Amino acid sequence: MRSLRIVALGYSDRLLVFYERGGGSELELFAARGNIATFDAMKFRLVGDMSAGGLQVGEGDVWYANSFNDSAWRLGAGGVGYEAGTGYSQYFAIDVLAEMHKKNGSCYIRILFTVAKAGFSNLTLKVRYDDGFVAYLNGAEVARRNFTGDHSVATSANADSSAVVQENIDISDYANLVWEGANLLAIHGLNTPIDSSDFLISVELVAGELSQGAVSPTAIPYSAPISLARSTHIKARAFGTRWSALNETVFAVGPVTESLRISEIMYHPADTGNPDDPNTEYIELTNIGSQSIDLNLVQFTNGIDFLFPSYALAPGGFCLLVKDAAAFEARYGAGLPVAGQYTGSLNNAGERLALVDAVGKVILDFRYEDNWFDITDGMGFSLTVRDAKTADPNGFGGKSAWRPSARVGGTPGRDDAGDVPDLGAVVINELLASSQGSGPDWIELHNTTDRRIDLGGWFLSDDADNLMKYEIAAGTSIRAGGYIVFYEDEHFGNPGDPGCREPFALSRDGETVYLHSGAEGALTGYSEQEKFDAVEPGVSLGRYQKSGGTYNFVALVEPTPGEANAGPLVGPVVINEIMYHPDAVADAEYVELLNISDEPVTLYDADRKAPWRFTDDPEDPGIELLVPTHPPVTLAAGEYLLLVKDAGLFGSKYTVPPGVKVLAWGRGSLANGSEKIQLSKPGDKNGQGDRTWIRVDRVVYSDGSHPEDFADGIDPWPAKADGQGSSLARIDPAAYGNDAANWKAAAPSPGAAN
Repeated sequence: MRSLRIVALGYSDRLLVFYERGGGSELELFAARGNIATFDAMKFRLVGDMSAGGLQVGEGDVWYANSFNDSAWRLGAGGVGYEAGTGYSQYFAIDVLAEMHKKNGSCYIRILFTVAKAGFSNLTLKVRYDDGFVAYLNGAEVARRNFTGDHSVATSANADSSAVVQENIDISDYANLVWEGANLLAIHGLNTPIDSSDFLISVELVAGELSQGAVSPTAIPYSAPISLARSTHIKARAFGTRWSALNETVFAVGPVTESLRISEIMYHPADTGNPDDPNTEYIELTNIGSQSIDLNLVQFTNGIDFLFPSYALAPGGFCLLVKDAAAFEARYGAGLPVAGQYTGSLNNAGERLALVDAVGKVILDFRYEDNWFDITDGMGFSLTVRDAKTADPNGFGGKSAWRPSARVGGTPGRDDAGDVPDLGAVVINELLASSQGSGPDWIELHNTTDRRIDLGGWFLSDDADNLMKYEIAAGTSIRAGGYIVFYEDEHFGNPGDPGCREPFALSRDGETVYLHSGAEGALTGYSEQEKFDAVEPGVSLGRYQKSGGTYNFVALVEPTPGEANAGPLVGPVVINEIMYHPDAVADAEYVELLNISDEPVTLYDADRKAPWRFTDDPEDPGIELLVPTHPPVTLAAGEYLLLVKDAGLFGSKYTVPPGVKVLAWGRGSLANGSEKIQLSKPGDKNGQGDRTWIRVDRVVYSDGSHPEDFADGIDPWPAKADGQGSSLARIDPAAYGNDAANWKAAAPSPGAAN
């Protein structure tokens, strides 16, 4: 059994406040009139492994009893919890990720405290919890949440947005259980499921004795309904023979949750390299509703810390939260609608932001990423919501909801829509990077809209550190639905072209091409880029639209500069079947290859003296199989080749036709959720001496349960291939393979037609 021992630190603005003393070995309980009690250490241990059915408490081993011997338990200070994907870190100091995640569903917590004088009439338990708990005071149960029966996990979940809001539970009926002298508050903290990404228990116990008649001079008697103009924190007591315990709650007023949106994030201002630069971060919010809203008690609970005061925001209006008010005003000037200065900082690498209304209801909870757009990550541009009025609040965590600001520095306090074309208006549509013997390299742009777009002053480049290598000449435009081609010898590689600031050519080993809008010799906020792999001579790469409406940038059947793209190049060898999640023998995974051409194909390049390669992620492979070279493997027209995780396990489950070759990759496994797999032929070695790889076929499959990975929020891949006995079978081997529409779930048929 695992065990921990911790010290709990209480917080309160009520009658009793707990403070840590000395080295953290004990806590003192203070009242308004002085020191009246002392907490001993708060101690806890974890319940046993779920596989063992949790902790079995025998007779005489009642852990929540005062007489229980907890001397072997470990100590610590603060709340208890862990997070693998949410924002609970500010609510706990004892991280139990290693001890609980996927191992234990609950833990026991003991808080020993001493009271100099008993006789309290009011008792409140304040708890933040994920997902449930049972509380005991001196051995008697006083409260529970999300737990019934006899389990080692919570019987229901508490949402992350609710877990961070402190729930005040009136347990005044048990005030007589607080004794003079030693007392014990015990908490059985419960999580669900056992592999949950987070857990939290943070508790406070507040006690007091109320006077029998004194009324605060600021109190408002409730003799008639009280109208609230804005969200308000209400505290109330009732008087009968004695005053009741304090009850408090927050009333939310107005459509704040429906109308308030984040519209702009300056998370990484222009990076000059000077560590003493003032921080000009900011977050812009807007009211997308039709009526004014008061932001009183709205707060950020993750990413930054800020609690709004009363602040009226008109329909269509903007307000700003800033990191450093003086630095912000020095950069942007006075008079902007700054609502306040937050604590904390926006993470330059991306992080989760959570915004809740006055009663803790989630308005927005999402993660922004620094790799969405290069120019928002230290180049002075902000992240801007494309259309705050129509954006789905649940979609703020996706790149498609955002764009760079139109101008360097962002546009705090105003909408910059229309200052530059919408993203996707002009795209890098096709390029030729390996042009040996077929003329110069070239880059083709395509106008996807129904209006002419002026490209004068825009920039092309192949270098993220210098996005302005080539400036397109003033007066250059592209007609609605049209194409324009820029050539290496005439344009971006020609020192004689006035717009060629730094000549460049495209690399046949693969790189990234960038397109950015510009004005007066500087970048503006339109941004497009295409990353491409190594390519064979004379083969162009271009956009191909898949069945779901998204695009891949792939090798094409033939170059078509200035025209609509040809179809994708398929074969000569394709990935034809994928068994990524067998139903019984876990490591009986396999991938079937098929030669769809009319000629034999040798999986070896004699000139480069290198074999073909199968991997999962080609840039960071967990699986890598180099096809044997002694002798080289040759596939006849229509012949299959099986790549398997474990040849023995594969053979114990499947029978293949005679003569079908089987190769084992060994290390690594196919992911049961979502995975990229690729077959490549060898390219040249680059300047660093590393082998480049030319893609022959790639499939990024899924299991039907990852809607967040798809633009329309629907995972189109068949779920029956996910551990239910079926494999993924390619419907038409000669059609493009990286498209869910060309795959189905079918009975496994390794080495035979699907």
